[in-house]
Amino acid sequence: MNMKIKIQKILIGIIILTTNLVLGQNNSSINWTENEKAQYIKLTALANYVYQKENSEISKDSLFIKYIYFDNVLNDTLVERKERRILAFDTLFYYFRKTVDSIGLENLDAKPVRFYKKHKIYDPFNEEKSNQTTIGGEKMYTKDDNIFAYFNKKDPENPIGVLLFEPETNKLGSWILINQGGYHYFLSFNLL
Repeated sequence: MNMKIKIQKILIGIIILTTNLVLGQNNSSINWTENEKAQYIKLTALANYVYQKENSEISKDSLFIKYIYFDNVLNDTLVERKERRILAFDTLFYYFRKTVDSIGLENLDAKPVRFYKKHKIYDPFNEEKSNQTTIGGEKMYTKDDNIFAYFNKKDPENPIGVLLFEPETNKLGSWILINQGGYHYFLSFNLL
């Protein structure tokens, strides 16, 4: 009888622990859209794929098919431009890989940038704070859809940077936001 009670207590403890873990994981994605959840899954898979690997261990085909939006480059009919962009990819992608490797998978996380509306990282996406206008007088700012802020789990309130996802495929489109003369834009392979 004592053994049966112990087993029941252990099972109840495991159920409570499992429930807390599952609820804790779900709390991190409360109020996320289905697209955001899909983008997060794609991001974590990409980070796991490249973490602490040499260039020779990473297949560009896998990157472009599964994780990174590169379709516009691969479909380019001008061969010289296509080759130039593929070469530029290695240089730009190094920045992403270096970030993952330096912070470490266990310490790196991300969430939609819209959760940082009170942080300076959100300024390029804030219509009210935008002081740039078009020739027609419309405010220039970047919409926050499909954009994640990544951060070190040790300091989640201070994100390090932002990531842009292509909404149809949920693949990563850019990981570099440039501020040039007060105008913010993502560096993508269309610009190279």
